[in-house]
Amino acid sequence: MTGSDAKLVAGAVEGLVATLVSQRRAASDPEPGELSTFQAVALATVVDRGSMRLGSLAETLGTTDATASRTVDVLEGHGLARRRPDPGDGRGVIVEASAEGKADVRRRRRRLERLAARALGDLSHDEARRLAAALADLQALLGRR
Repeated sequence: MTGSDAKLVAGAVEGLVATLVSQRRAASDPEPGELSTFQAVALATVVDRGSMRLGSLAETLGTTDATASRTVDVLEGHGLARRRPDPGDGRGVIVEASAEGKADVRRRRRRLERLAARALGDLSHDEARRLAAALADLQALLGRR
């Protein structure tokens, strides 16, 4: 891949993220809650990966412990997550999603699925599968460390 190829891919990813974020506000579907995109990603991470140490959440999200802690503060304030002491290390904190947090992630995913269905409604089944595979490949490539 050349530098110009990387620039094209980076621009496409940035544009896709910006469009998805703007669609959150413009869609006719009601927003599931008043979380920022980062807070919603943090909640989905805990739901998908299960209970995890706060430091592991920070590392997974590519942020600092302090930012992860403030994010969990907001999630706790909405009743979507809770902290508990790490039984294996009294200094550590485990973050876990509440039942409402899991339900919130399901609502958000259904909403995103509806947005995708409206946006991609003209694609054939094969085109939709190829697009999904390409996006999964891109995610895997970007997720490499």
